[in-house]
Amino acid sequence: MQFSDKIRKIEFDMSSGASQLARKALHVLRFFAKTSENKTRRGFVEDFSKVGRRLFEARPSMAPVRNLVAQIVYEVNTLEEHDLVFVRRLVISRIDELCKESRIAVKKSAELAATIITDSDCLTTCSYSSTICETLRLAKQQGKSFKVYVAESRTDDNKFQYGQILARFLKSMKIPTEVFPDNEICRYVQKTKYVLVGADSVLCDGSIINGTPTHKVAIKAKECRIPFYSVCETMKVNALSFLGKNTELKEGFEFIPSNLITGIITEKGFLDANTIVEIMKEKSKFFEIFHIK
Repeated sequence: MQFSDKIRKIEFDMSSGASQLARKALHVLRFFAKTSENKTRRGFVEDFSKVGRRLFEARPSMAPVRNLVAQIVYEVNTLEEHDLVFVRRLVISRIDELCKESRIAVKKSAELAATIITDSDCLTTCSYSSTICETLRLAKQQGKSFKVYVAESRTDDNKFQYGQILARFLKSMKIPTEVFPDNEICRYVQKTKYVLVGADSVLCDGSIINGTPTHKVAIKAKECRIPFYSVCETMKVNALSFLGKNTELKEGFEFIPSNLITGIITEKGFLDANTIVEIMKEKSKFFEIFHIK
């Protein structure tokens, strides 16, 4: 499969969460590092950066894709090693490391979020999030008994119902689950103790970007004074937001303002505004490799 096809698969992948897609993007770069026919270090780095740029632009609403791709491209460009064979090995090893760190961060975020869940709880979620799947799986594994209401999260073209994908996973874990139509959000949210959703991006003011119909769910939770939590790893922070750039909202994604969010749970605990900015500042340096400042 050509690199264009691999990148296109990531661009149009509608069944994976943002963290999963970020790791898939890294795997494309790993495949390049392993198979490229470049004979010089300079040629290798230039072509690696070109593939990285295309992956960086493939999913603009998903911060971890951009963060991880920018980081590895930055690191490759700043390597002091000149031997091409050694550079390839370093790149492959570093990509494996970043993928492992990503999986660990997702698991830690889920572990912290699972502590919120107690016996007999009824909660609402929507869209699809691998982190929410892991959170609920861990809570079930801990012996907790709870029920989940899932908004069907239907796309505008009716091709996908992300809530159904999530529900199938929950039912496979024998977690009591009920999928409800998106037009009945008001009726179901008010029956729950709290809302748990994932996030595709966290912006510098503490707002998030997530799949439809998260905004409607958040509004209803606020009206009913029901806690609304977003669960994600810190790799979801959107450094472009820190740099003052507008974040493109692709079809099927929504902006949820910080005043509708009770808390953002990450592998480092609850994120406050200062911590978000610190993380963004750290990650924004990687974006310089794509001439974004």
